[in-house]
Amino acid sequence: MGIHDPSVLPEGLERPVDDGGAVHLMHMRLPEIALSSTGGGEVRLDDAGALGGRAVLFFYPRTGIPGQAPSVGFGGETWESIPGARGCTPQSCGFGALWGEYARLGVRIFGVSTNTREHQREFKARSGIGFEFLSDAELKLTRAMRLATFAFPVESGGPNELLKRMAWYVERDACGVMRIRKVWYPVFPPDQNAGVVLEWLRKRARVEVRRVEDWGGESASASAYVQRELERNWLSTEIWSRGKAFAADRLMAFVAKVDGAWAGHVTLAFEEDGAEKGSCEVITLAAGGHGGGVGSRLLERAEDEARARGMKRVYLTTTNDNVRALGFYQRRGWRMAALYKGMMDRCREMGKPVALVGESGIAVRDEIELELGLE
Repeated sequence: MGIHDPSVLPEGLERPVDDGGAVHLMHMRLPEIALSSTGGGEVRLDDAGALGGRAVLFFYPRTGIPGQAPSVGFGGETWESIPGARGCTPQSCGFGALWGEYARLGVRIFGVSTNTREHQREFKARSGIGFEFLSDAELKLTRAMRLATFAFPVESGGPNELLKRMAWYVERDACGVMRIRKVWYPVFPPDQNAGVVLEWLRKRARVEVRRVEDWGGESASASAYVQRELERNWLSTEIWSRGKAFAADRLMAFVAKVDGAWAGHVTLAFEEDGAEKGSCEVITLAAGGHGGGVGSRLLERAEDEARARGMKRVYLTTTNDNVRALGFYQRRGWRMAALYKGMMDRCREMGKPVALVGESGIAVRDEIELELGLE
């Protein structure tokens, strides 16, 4: 038997499946919890200054020690037989190798595990990694955020409850709250995690989102762009939702640019009183076919604006045939809230230009409401 080398990924490792262990994490604010840092002292996760305002936290089970083979599991399983367990050293070193690229984007990196700080310090020094590691050996964060774990007897350096591998991108929102913007889970292969996250961040950095009037000398152009997009996508600036008409070209709008070109918009209506008091409705959202995360950034900005205004929820309606939109919103943590049967039939009876069949070949009959609760 060869000497155990945790820096090398064996061939034939089983890919972990998404067990839903991270579904609840999207949009969550980081809790008022302090974790021990390899840099000394503690780091408050809800402290935007401590995290640099923008950060990537990657989570791993535990780092091995060269020459020391892992224990056998409680059920007799080997470390390599557990999908997603092997690869903590390659994942950490991958982030270490790209640390400078992250710094150029203004993003800090922290590794998080249930290893003790002393165990993490030894690994950090041995591997020559420049960023800091945070220890959740007391399981404070794990319990507070219901993080996915598994049990395995560790040789040393922490409890037997280990974190499943994942990564978060967190940043300060419009209210100054540190919030999870993106989750990678499950992570496989672990040695490529740093590169995947970095590429996502680079695409994100290309997207600039501002309110129409905040574009300064380009505000008129931004407003004209919104009107063109309304007429192109909805054939009118008058948009109907749940039987109510909105003059969408007069609503608050945010517009996105990518590499200097207009790339998408979102329009919002705020409910200050009545039955929907405390709600923000997304009336239109279009990413101009650009992709590259434009739609996500626009939706994120809408959510932030709603929070800043003290809204309790943000919601929207879309037609039953719009399977692309239904998937888009649900993947971002939105949930179906209501079905308005026959609403599109009623719109046609009112003379509105609603197609009988959508692009997906599904008859257009109903409206579906999706919502996201805000905190």
